[in-house]
Amino acid sequence: MDVHTHFEDLSNEIFFEIFDYLHALDIFTGFTLLNKRISSILQSIPLRIVILKKHCRRQIGFLSSHLTFHDHQVISIKTYDTIRDGSSIINLLFNRHNFINLQSCMFISIDPLTKLEKVIKQIENLDRLVSFSIYQSIDRILNENYIYDLTRIILMHKSSSLRSVQLQYPYDYLDLANYTSKASTLTSVCLLIFDSLSTVSVYSIFLIFRHCDKIRHLNIKLQRTDLSENNNVK
Repeated sequence: MDVHTHFEDLSNEIFFEIFDYLHALDIFTGFTLLNKRISSILQSIPLRIVILKKHCRRQIGFLSSHLTFHDHQVISIKTYDTIRDGSSIINLLFNRHNFINLQSCMFISIDPLTKLEKVIKQIENLDRLVSFSIYQSIDRILNENYIYDLTRIILMHKSSSLRSVQLQYPYDYLDLANYTSKASTLTSVCLLIFDSLSTVSVYSIFLIFRHCDKIRHLNIKLQRTDLSENNNVK
């Protein structure tokens, strides 16, 4: 007699392995409401959110509706702020959900009109954060107050786990002179220093070394505001 093994008959260990290769949207799309056993497994797995430009608002709405019951399981977020239909995603995610166990966060091409107050407040309170990155082109300048707050919060973050920071947005970092504590846990830092005077940029590097004195890897791009001179320091 033939014996048929169904997908849902696989062991829990195999399901955990499978889900480790999938992003949250794929998991919710393919496995939600499959059966009670799978639903139970979905309650205990770590989730990784990846949102690319190709995604649309309908997909993000579907993802968000399921994150209502699973946002505490999210350990990683990598997202573009603007997707193919023009929707702004970062605000949507961080206004609706509280990612209390987030370990890795990457924002790509934040819309200059995106309001980041709630995002900044939530990031400030993440106590398991290991890495944080922002990749922003110089033609999409963020609000000066947001840049100031993001820089201060990340470089003075309370998480004892934070090791890697990449802040690829234009900033002079001169306010580091006013920081009252050191980023003692940071071992890898990548920054874009952007100012009209190269001497100011050099001074900013000294401030970074003074504030982040445990750095093992430092990557700094110096860029003049007139775009006439670019240098890379590693």
